[in-house]
Amino acid sequence: MDSFTGAINRVGLAYAERRNRERDIHWLALQTAKEFGAMVLHSRIMIRKAREMDSLESIRKSSTDSYEEAEHYWGYRTILDWYLKGQPCEVPEMWGYGDFHEAGGPGPGLKQSLWPEHYGYIDLARRLAAECRSPWAQQVIRSNREGAAVCFHYVLSKLPATDEFMQRVTRHERSVAEDELHHGPELIEELSRTIQSAEELEEAIGKLTILRMQELRQRNEQFLHPLTPAELAELERDFRQKKVEPIPLFSAGVAI
Repeated sequence: MDSFTGAINRVGLAYAERRNRERDIHWLALQTAKEFGAMVLHSRIMIRKAREMDSLESIRKSSTDSYEEAEHYWGYRTILDWYLKGQPCEVPEMWGYGDFHEAGGPGPGLKQSLWPEHYGYIDLARRLAAECRSPWAQQVIRSNREGAAVCFHYVLSKLPATDEFMQRVTRHERSVAEDELHHGPELIEELSRTIQSAEELEEAIGKLTILRMQELRQRNEQFLHPLTPAELAELERDFRQKKVEPIPLFSAGVAI
């Protein structure tokens, strides 16, 4: 995960170096929609749990998760509205970007034709988890979606705050990264204490490497491709060959 933080940092730095208004609006609108979709997803799960008379503790957790996603959404939406200054957002069908099935995978509003890499990432996470021979490896794949998200938010929180837009973004990203550190990474740490065999670990690592490489493509797409195809291919090669300088977000802990 530390090497992935280093890899996603290269995507973030490419965006920062090649920023323009279109890129700013595009990634921010899609992140806004993604957080909104996560809020809706957790709300649906909470309602289903209540209908099925699940434990109050479990219902409360889904409620808390939904509220936290609402906080993230509200923060991004506030920045987006400020940046647009009353003008309509021209990102096509942006709300579909955050349409997720409760069982995993993309919902009907998430258009593969508009965001092929994002669609591919969400669908790949579902398929890789379903293909796992080991229940333990399956849990690792599922927990790692949130676990990896903190890498993205942490990296953005550290980008140069060169103008008011980036000052607002980095401030909000710090709060999101702090929240995300209490989700996926905590579960990953728990799972690391329950490894049953070297084969399970090998399966999980192999599938996670595939998923992380797809996320690099997804995030580059979200920023409107600041990395050229050749640069992205080089990054994927470096990541696969463990040549990316790691950022010790998980192994050592760093200040958000």
